[in-house]
Amino acid sequence: MRKYAWAILLGVGLATSAPVFAADLAPAPTLAVAPDTWHFEATLDGWAPSLSANVGVLNFPTSSVHADLFQILQHLEGIAPFTVVGYNDNFIVGANLFWVRLGLGSTFGPGAFGGVNANATINETILDVYGGVRLPIASPNLSIYGTLGARVFDVNGSLTLQTPVLGFSRTASQGRSWADEIVGVNARYRIDDKWFLKLEANAGGYSGSATWLVYPAVGYKWNPSLTTSVGYRAFYAFEQSPANIGTGSFRFQETLYGPELDVTYNF
Repeated sequence: MRKYAWAILLGVGLATSAPVFAADLAPAPTLAVAPDTWHFEATLDGWAPSLSANVGVLNFPTSSVHADLFQILQHLEGIAPFTVVGYNDNFIVGANLFWVRLGLGSTFGPGAFGGVNANATINETILDVYGGVRLPIASPNLSIYGTLGARVFDVNGSLTLQTPVLGFSRTASQGRSWADEIVGVNARYRIDDKWFLKLEANAGGYSGSATWLVYPAVGYKWNPSLTTSVGYRAFYAFEQSPANIGTGSFRFQETLYGPELDVTYNF
């Protein structure tokens, strides 16, 4: 009987230990982690700015220009305002392009030869590129990204003088390209499933150059792919440096300000 008792105890021990060994040999279960999804936005910026500027080249005196939206529209020859942004829960990257072309024409000077026709063309390109990280904010409805990037400017103009009768013509042009580093924030606050607030603000520059931008807006989400927003954008730029040719300097100071209606495609 003792021999059979030992056999029974051995069988019970093997039976109870088998699941433990099997559990040790089985692979550990893996936890499903949600991917850090990127979201992208392509926006048509419907900015309607007024203009205040001071411009001077070479040794010529600085000229002041002040124009509201309706005066600008009379001389508008082209415009391209686009923004592209990609972001996830940790990072953001973006680019903003604003290009405008204005044409001005007038006739001055009396006389039997019809005076002098003056035609001027002004091109301005502003390109922002930036990247940033999300700041640790406790509120689930508020996201704030600190950003660092560069704002690239290209401003050039040409002037053509012509006399209708004598056929005299002379053209002169002057331009400048430069870049400013910019530091700022991009923020969005979710009010509910449809409404939201957003803010873009940055500033930068160095000796002889400066720029800043502020754009608060309120938006509405029509569906998962389409949102619109309405706000007010103010922009400033200043640059003073030696002229590209000749003597003197290139002097440029500009403030643009006005309402903005954006249409955004989300994907």
